[in-house]
Amino acid sequence: MNPRNAELSAITQVVNKYAEGCHKGDVALLREAFHPNAMMYGSSGEQTIVTPIEGLYAFIEANEPPAKTGEPHQCFISSIHYEGGAANVEMVQESGYGHDYINYFQLVKVEGKWLIVSKTYNATPTKKEKIEEEKLAFHTS
Repeated sequence: MNPRNAELSAITQVVNKYAEGCHKGDVALLREAFHPNAMMYGSSGEQTIVTPIEGLYAFIEANEPPAKTGEPHQCFISSIHYEGGAANVEMVQESGYGHDYINYFQLVKVEGKWLIVSKTYNATPTKKEKIEEEKLAFHTS
């Protein structure tokens, strides 16, 4: 495999860990994808989320994953841009946790390994009944 394709494959594998971790509710797998100091920023209706990545883990732990709820959860990488040790990935995430998402991941290569250092997203509800924002479990401490 040529070097450029090897990097694209490695970046894809990391982002796919995010997708699988969300689908199964597997926080350990999510932790493999994110840098320990990663941040998450998001928009969901009128709410803006700014939290260390632990907020994502708390949300996943507090909610039933699509693998158990039967939601038709799917993730698609729509673009990857990288140069040297920095990358940006756009992912469409459908029908997960009552929402559709557009995710933007920023990755850096740390000691030869790609890690997500930030996630920015927009969430759009997929269910008619609105999930109460307080139950999303995005807490900073």
